[in-house]
Amino acid sequence: MKAVIPVAGAGTQLRPHTHTQPKPLIPVAGKPILGHIIDNLIQAGVKDHLFIVGYLKEKIQEYVEQNYAGKIEMEFVVQEPRKGLGHALWMARNQMARAEELLIILGDTIFDEDTQKILELPGNVLAVQEVDNPLKFGIAVVDEDQSVVSLTEKPQIPISNLALVGMYKIEAVKALIEELDQLVKRPLPASGEYALTDALMQMLVKGHAFRAFRVENWFDCGKKQSLLHTNRILLERSKGQTQ
Repeated sequence: MKAVIPVAGAGTQLRPHTHTQPKPLIPVAGKPILGHIIDNLIQAGVKDHLFIVGYLKEKIQEYVEQNYAGKIEMEFVVQEPRKGLGHALWMARNQMARAEELLIILGDTIFDEDTQKILELPGNVLAVQEVDNPLKFGIAVVDEDQSVVSLTEKPQIPISNLALVGMYKIEAVKALIEELDQLVKRPLPASGEYALTDALMQMLVKGHAFRAFRVENWFDCGKKQSLLHTNRILLERSKGQTQ
């Protein structure tokens, strides 16, 4: 299992904090977001880590090397220019091709104990959670067995409020890389980003099954309001554990 952690973005929604500090290194409950992610992966038994870096990449690489040397195997791939998550993963296709399975975790999300639960599931698994604002997410439609029926990136008229929340367990690694290859050959969308959701949907169309897993401990750190909420929740949890 190789963990792939895209951390190339500029974090514009967290400015001014991200003018001089990359978003994954912003502290939450006394530890950088990226530190929470790596520690959870280590606890789940994942030691092979691939970081896709870009904005302020030197700071991220320095943090990982100083704090996790000898604890994990680490590789760094630079995404430049930055054209979305699908493009970021395509930039790391050669490194991903060497893995039997991938666990992709976005660098502004903390999943806590849900990481281990997803690793224990067979096949391709997508972490999902019901949200109030599905317009801002990739959206999954699932059947009664939690099998994914369709995937859409930020639909204008959502037919589901079940959002992809930033963790993807991929067993069909070769198929993912093939669809990423096809994705980046298309004209760049008006959004300026190639969406991973589009590549996953093409995998689904071609017969690769996906299971949705409803996470219980998803902490979004990508926006100011959600970052403050996550900080408060994790501090309260830490305080409760020490009492």
